[in-house]
Amino acid sequence: MISCNACQGSECQVRAKLKSEVDGRGYSAIQCKNCGLIFAHPLPPSSFELLQEIYDEEYARGQRVVIIDPKEDEALQLAVHRQMDMVEKYIKKGCVLNVGAMSKSNIVFQERGWKPDFVEVSEYAAKTAHELWGLDVTLSRIEDYSCPPDTYDLIKLGHVIEHLFDPRMVVEKLERMLKPGGILLIETDNAQGTMTQLEIGIRRILGDQRTARIVQRVMKKNLLKRYGRLTPPEHVYLFSATNLSRLLKSLGFSIVEVFRPAWGDLTWFPLPNRDRFGPVERGFILMDQIGAKFGAGDVIVALARKGK
Repeated sequence: MISCNACQGSECQVRAKLKSEVDGRGYSAIQCKNCGLIFAHPLPPSSFELLQEIYDEEYARGQRVVIIDPKEDEALQLAVHRQMDMVEKYIKKGCVLNVGAMSKSNIVFQERGWKPDFVEVSEYAAKTAHELWGLDVTLSRIEDYSCPPDTYDLIKLGHVIEHLFDPRMVVEKLERMLKPGGILLIETDNAQGTMTQLEIGIRRILGDQRTARIVQRVMKKNLLKRYGRLTPPEHVYLFSATNLSRLLKSLGFSIVEVFRPAWGDLTWFPLPNRDRFGPVERGFILMDQIGAKFGAGDVIVALARKGK
């Protein structure tokens, strides 16, 4: 039986058949009929050793783990400063756990007076973060990371939850790590975002194969490996603001704020080098930014507090 990780319902439907270019496996894009969560089935193996094959040097370099451009580095650091300006309205500076170490912007925590810990599953990313920026990084899956209860004032998952084998189990674990009243900050892709909904809508009208041929011709991209931002074995969950909030509330959090920004948002998803995108992609980004004005950007940001 297939079960939804967000609402634990069992009524689901297949939305698309996918073939990964990373591991060569076939996956189905499944959607929960109850809460709308989209997820991959079967879920890929998630041992530490196998994850090294997925999150290798090539993947890490594509995720801004090294300096690509000084403008991009600066934009990412300014974005984290803006994020922390917001977080610090709700909680005093203290201990923070950042899940992931794939950006120089992580130096911002210490610059602002926080006491940061970093956990990173990629050996290459952890090594690079230590050698380039002097970060002390624990090399581990977040599932295996341990600390005493009530350790952190803030835990941040920046585009992490969509990668996890079992988000419910991880969020439950993080709730125990947070101090009473502590903040959990989650950024992830939005299943109800403008770009994602446009792609899914076209697929439903034209069919997967015809849409894939058009995308391959116009954008030189393989649509058959993805459904929206679901790209197993990397992105294996695609949340909406509704089902993400539902998951958090069911595990003892109260929702502080939820945002739905677009790609290019200076706080949550800066894109200082848009020239690397083709004209069609830039058009999609523009539509996403328009959609964000109506609460339908392609990114979800949730700030949740431990406790009701």
